Amino acid sequence: MARVRMFRWTWICFWAAIAGLCALAPTEGQQQCPPLGEISPCSCTVKKNGLDILCEFTDQQHIIDAMGKLKGKTLTIFYLKLRHNNLRKLTGFIFLGLDIRHLTIHNSSLSVVEEASLSSIGKMLTQLDVSQNNLIQVPSQAIRNLNQLLILNLNHNKVTSLHSKAFQGLDTLEILTLYENKITNIETDAFVGLEKKLKRLNLGGNGLTKIPQKSLAILDMLKKLEMQENRISDIQEGDFEGLKNLDSLGLAHNKLRKVPAKVFSHLTVLNSLELDGNNIDTIDSEAFVGLEENLQYLRLGDNNIHTIPTDALKGLHRLRHLDLRSNNISYIAEDAFAGYGDSITFLNLQKNDIRTLTGVVFENLNSLETLNLQNNKLMHISEDVIEPVLDTLKVIDIVDNPLLCECDLQWYKNWLRNLRDKDDDLMQKKRAVCIMQQEHREYSLQSLPLEKMNCIIKDYGLVNAGRGEICRPIGFLATTGTVLYVTVMLF
Repeated sequence: MARVRMFRWTWICFWAAIAGLCALAPTEGQQQCPPLGEISPCSCTVKKNGLDILCEFTDQQHIIDAMGKLKGKTLTIFYLKLRHNNLRKLTGFIFLGLDIRHLTIHNSSLSVVEEASLSSIGKMLTQLDVSQNNLIQVPSQAIRNLNQLLILNLNHNKVTSLHSKAFQGLDTLEILTLYENKITNIETDAFVGLEKKLKRLNLGGNGLTKIPQKSLAILDMLKKLEMQENRISDIQEGDFEGLKNLDSLGLAHNKLRKVPAKVFSHLTVLNSLELDGNNIDTIDSEAFVGLEENLQYLRLGDNNIHTIPTDALKGLHRLRHLDLRSNNISYIAEDAFAGYGDSITFLNLQKNDIRTLTGVVFENLNSLETLNLQNNKLMHISEDVIEPVLDTLKVIDIVDNPLLCECDLQWYKNWLRNLRDKDDDLMQKKRAVCIMQQEHREYSLQSLPLEKMNCIIKDYGLVNAGRGEICRPIGFLATTGTVLYVTVMLF
C-alpha cells in the first residue's frame, strides 16, 4: 500500500512539474520582439498591449527594410514611432501585412503621403500623429480609409488651407488637432464626415481672421474648440450657431477689441471661455447672454479693460473662476460683484492699477477661496474691507504692493496663523511686506512690530470654554497690556 501511495504521489508531482513548465513557455499569441539586431537601427520593447517599436535618426531605406523584416509575423505593434528621421515620402504599402494601432511620424521632414501608404492598416489604426513635418495640405486620399481612427495630430506642419471634404471617411474621429500650421482659409465643407463623433478641434496658432462659422456649424457633437493665437479681430452674434454641445471655447491671444451683445448666445452649455491676451476694451452689457446657466470659468486677463464689467457679468450666477489679471483696472466699485459674486471661488486681479479698496467691495464674495491682488498700487488693505472673505479664503496674494505698515494690517498675521493646510514654502516665496516710513525699511506682514507701532493688539477669536461663547476683544494696548472684551453670545 505504501508503494502505491508513493507511486501516486510521484505521478502527481511529475504532472505538476510539467504544468509549471508549460506555464513558463510562451502562450499562443503572446508578443515577442524580433531577435536583437534584426530590425536595426530600430528597437523593440514588449508592452502590455503589444510591441513598442522605435525608429529614430535614420533614413527612409532603413525604415523600409525594418518594416519588411516585421512582415509575415503574427505581431501586434501597439506603438510604431518614427521620430527625427529623413523620411520625406511615405510610400505605398509600406506597412502592408502589419497590425499597427498607434502610428507616430514626428519631425521627419515628411512632405508626401502616398495614397496607398496607410490603406493596409485602416482597420486597426486608432491614432495617427504626423506632427512637426512639412505637409502643405491634409493627405485626404491617404487617410480616407482609416475608419477606426480616433485621434489625428497634424500640429506644426505647413498646411495653408482646409479644402472641401478634407477629412471625409474619418467617421470615428474624436480629436483633430491642427495647431501651428499656416491656415488662412477653411472651405465650407472642410469638416464633412466628422459630424458624428468629433469632440475636440484645435485650430490654434494659425492665420485665421474670422470665425469659420459655416464650416463649424455641422459639428454639433463638438465639446472643445481651440482657436487661440490667430488673427481674429471681430466676433459677432451667430458666429457659433450650431455648436450646441460646446463646453469649452478658446479665443485667447487674438486681436479682439470688443465683445458684442449676444455673441455667445447659442452656446448655452458652455462651461469655460478664454478671451485673455486680446486687446479688449469694450464688453457689451449683453455680451454673455445665453451663458447664465453653465459658465463657470471666464478668463479676461491681458486685455485693456478699465473697470470690472459688472453689467455683463451679473447674470452669470454659476461663475466660479474670474481672471482679470493684467488689465488697466484702477478702481473697484462697491457693487462690482453684486448679482454674481456669491459663487466665485477664484478671483485674479493681479497686475492692474488698483490703488484703493474701500467699503464693502468684497461683501458679495461669500465663497471666495483664492484672491490675487499681487502687483497693484495698494498702500492700505484694511480689515474692514477684507473681513467678509477671511473665513473662506485659503490663498491671498498681496505681494508687490507698496503697503504701509499700519496697525490695521494685523488681520493678515491672524489669518495666516489660523489657515489650515498652508504651504509654508509657498508662503515663504510669496512673503508679503510693508514699508515702515519712519525707518525707511520693510517688515514682513507675518512679523509686524506692533509694539513699536503702539498698536492696539487684537486677540482674535478667544473661546470661553465654560459658556461656549466667543469673546471678541476690542484689543489691548501693547504698552499697557490692558484688555477690554466685547462678548458675543452664540445661540
